[in-house]
Amino acid sequence: MAGSSSDVQNPFNCSICLELFKDPVTTSCGHSFCMNCIKSCWDKESLRGVYSCPTCRNGFRQRPTLSKNTVLAGIVEERKQDAPAAPGDVQCDVCIGRKIKAVKSCLVCLASFCQTHLQPHYQSQAFKKHKLVNASANLQQQICPQHHKALEIYCYNDKKCICVLCLGDQHSGHKTVSAITEMAKEKEKLKIKKTEFIKKITDINKNLQAFKKPMDLHKSSAQTSVEHSNKIFTELIQSLTKKQTEVREKIRAQEKQETQKATNYIQKQKQEISNLRNQSVKLEQVLHTEDHIYFFQNFSSLSPRLYVLPKDVNDLVTFEKIDESVSKLKRKLDEVCEKHMGKISNKVADVHIIRPFVIGLPSDSSESSEASEASESSESFEPPSPCEASSSPGCLSD
Repeated sequence: MAGSSSDVQNPFNCSICLELFKDPVTTSCGHSFCMNCIKSCWDKESLRGVYSCPTCRNGFRQRPTLSKNTVLAGIVEERKQDAPAAPGDVQCDVCIGRKIKAVKSCLVCLASFCQTHLQPHYQSQAFKKHKLVNASANLQQQICPQHHKALEIYCYNDKKCICVLCLGDQHSGHKTVSAITEMAKEKEKLKIKKTEFIKKITDINKNLQAFKKPMDLHKSSAQTSVEHSNKIFTELIQSLTKKQTEVREKIRAQEKQETQKATNYIQKQKQEISNLRNQSVKLEQVLHTEDHIYFFQNFSSLSPRLYVLPKDVNDLVTFEKIDESVSKLKRKLDEVCEKHMGKISNKVADVHIIRPFVIGLPSDSSESSEASEASESSESFEPPSPCEASSSPGCLSD
């Protein structure tokens, strides 16, 4: 029996990786290693310019030439066939103790064999008529459950494999053929199908290659469209911001101008009240004097002068009308945006890499394109300025 593949004492293991040799090579000092293992080892030593054998530490001034060990490679290959069965492998039914991986199964013996225990089937005449197949874990599925014979015949009527004894039983009179012959026949059909599949795969790949250019164009166009729309919307926002600033400045200028006028008017009226009060005090003194000289010296200066009564306050003192105009502008802009966003959405939905098609119906893209063209031909709308949005007297003028 073979030892563990990672056994240090195993003479068929590389002393560097401690595994079975892979592409074994031999140095001039007679020691063998995996080709990749010794190359990797000497690649590290190349920095020092001195090379040595990992086993005997024999030094070399120049990097030694490696020669393939064909005898050892053949032995290792044979030992691989006697490797222990890994999880999922079919085990040899003859091995005692540690199970070796099976390489063949016998439909007569109903057992699986490793390379060593399979030799009698090749060497002894007693096993010449036994049916060998690749190692199978489901060996019972290849045996007739009723007659315990190999399922070597294919029944056309029942479309399944049967044994020779089934021919005289429930399959009597059925059309049959050797299972191997039928399998070969069906394989030829499958080869034709495979050829068709390969052709279809080739055609589909060509079709996919043809789609690469429009896909790249589609992506590039989408990016360009996004950048363009961002630029337009940015300009639109900047334009609205500019209009907002203009309206704000007009309102503030009007506020400042009218507030200054009102403040000046109030100051004048207060000064007039102060003057009238002073005149009233003097008038009171003249009225109560008994001195006729004093009276005639001062009464002429107290004669009433022309006085203009205060103006009535204008009814249009608030900016409510401007609020109405701006609100109206917003509503119209919302209507325009909603209308044009519908057109934009339709245009976006019309862009396809694969042409849309419904069986029995024309492509939807033609209808949506006609609708879009009709909407494009309608008169475009330009947002009104704040003064155009309302004809109310509260609108600001330039």
